Amino acid sequence: MSNVTPFSVVFLAGGYGARMGSAIPKQYLCIQQKPLALYSFEVFLSLPEIQDVIVVCEPQYQSLFQTAAQAQGIKVRFALPGVRRQDSVYNGIQLLTGNPLVCVHDSARPLIDPSLVRRIVQAADHCGAAVVGVRVKSTIKVCDGAQMVMTTPDRNSLWEVQTPQIVRLALLQEGFQKAQQESLTVTDDVALVELIGKPVKVVEGAYHNIKVTTPEDLCLAEQLIDKQAVL
Repeated sequence: MSNVTPFSVVFLAGGYGARMGSAIPKQYLCIQQKPLALYSFEVFLSLPEIQDVIVVCEPQYQSLFQTAAQAQGIKVRFALPGVRRQDSVYNGIQLLTGNPLVCVHDSARPLIDPSLVRRIVQAADHCGAAVVGVRVKSTIKVCDGAQMVMTTPDRNSLWEVQTPQIVRLALLQEGFQKAQQESLTVTDDVALVELIGKPVKVVEGAYHNIKVTTPEDLCLAEQLIDKQAVL
């Protein structure tokens, strides 16, 4: 396809999701008899422009992704999860060479679609790093340790970021170097780009691109998946 940009995927499927209260990691719970992780994973497999697919997961779950990838004739490689999210991403990118666009996605976000992925890829191709986000709906208060309000930021400038997040490999590597030198923990991937003072583009996404964290989220995801199935 001449009108799309190639990219690599680091698919985060490690972790246990303690807030779900399940013996099975949340990303492997089933909706309509399909593990949650496979919903977004199969979206990536459907895109002919993907160059590499790296799944970060525990060894006992590798066969799940291997089977899905083989059905599409796609080779997938695996990395082990780290203690922190950024450690898992770091482990994943060690398998990549050159300077590709790296698409990092949380397996607990099942409701992405190809057009969303491609819009973020194009934005990252232009400026080096991009993230999908939605405008904050509620008023936000910044509080101190005693939960006393310190300030109210302007809601018009606030965005709730999601995944996918897409960054040039060289920028990720530079960001990781700085984070490691200064013993910093970041909670998302583009924060590594912010650390080195490089630009990040926010691409407006959709509120239904939820991350499944609690049992209530799982119920909502099931409703949204059911709704998509009938559209």
